[in-house]
Amino acid sequence: MPCYAPHGGRFETAFKTALSIANQDRTMVSISVVISTYNQPWHLRRCLLSLERQSHEGFDIIVADDGSSGETRKVVEEFARASTHRVRHVWHEDRGFRKTQILNKAVLATQSDYLVFMDGDCVAHPDFVREHAANARSGHYLNGSLIRLSRQISERITEDVIFGGQAFQAGWLVKQGRHIDRRYLRLSLSHGLRTRLNRASPTKLYWLGSNASCYRNDVVAINGFDNRFGYGFEDADFGERLEMCGVTPKTVRWTAILLHFWHERPWADPDIQAANRRLMEESLALARSRAVHGLEEISSEL
Repeated sequence: MPCYAPHGGRFETAFKTALSIANQDRTMVSISVVISTYNQPWHLRRCLLSLERQSHEGFDIIVADDGSSGETRKVVEEFARASTHRVRHVWHEDRGFRKTQILNKAVLATQSDYLVFMDGDCVAHPDFVREHAANARSGHYLNGSLIRLSRQISERITEDVIFGGQAFQAGWLVKQGRHIDRRYLRLSLSHGLRTRLNRASPTKLYWLGSNASCYRNDVVAINGFDNRFGYGFEDADFGERLEMCGVTPKTVRWTAILLHFWHERPWADPDIQAANRRLMEESLALARSRAVHGLEEISSEL
């Protein structure tokens, strides 16, 4: 099924006023970083602080909050008052895992050209936003990478460690007890070499919801995330539908890096995951790039 934009309202306006992205100067592209979170204020504060330390300037921050308590709101409000970035908090009530819905609401809350998605349990490398912005290309989405931390090391990523830059020093992480593996090359090799490794990476690419980016128009074209999904395969479904719409993956795994805090996943349910997989496979079988219940439906409800 070919991709198309929903008609009417903000969607039609967005498409009619869209510039030719392939020809426009990427330094002029507006960027929003969309952070998904749920009741992890300690993690979220460190995530936000890492965005304050970015080498790329002039981006917005949208916190997509899947029903957190007031403590998370307090973290966002305190950060917004001190931040150099425009910060918005998009929240809905807690009715279980509804990440796809809150992400769609966050997309509706921004008119930025380009959207960078990350989770609130991650700390961004100082060049994280710059790498997504510099590699943005029409007809592509970007796939970044995570370095997963143990519970012990996660607790040692303090605000001082983030601002001091030690969090992304391989030697410091080893001293904290993290075992050495090939992921440390992402922190140790020169930027030029890591850029070349991006181009030569044999890894199968996919939409990594905790570190990925694409043009907003492409999100609109596939009607956003599918609101029918609970936890499991919601990101895979989104990426598959982007690719059915002609948006192909490009990697920045070696240069756009996040540290991922340890946490439990009490919301994981094998039955829901199996149901989600069936929904994704149905879209693939029907070559259906448009979400059955996505952005347009959320917009109507709002």
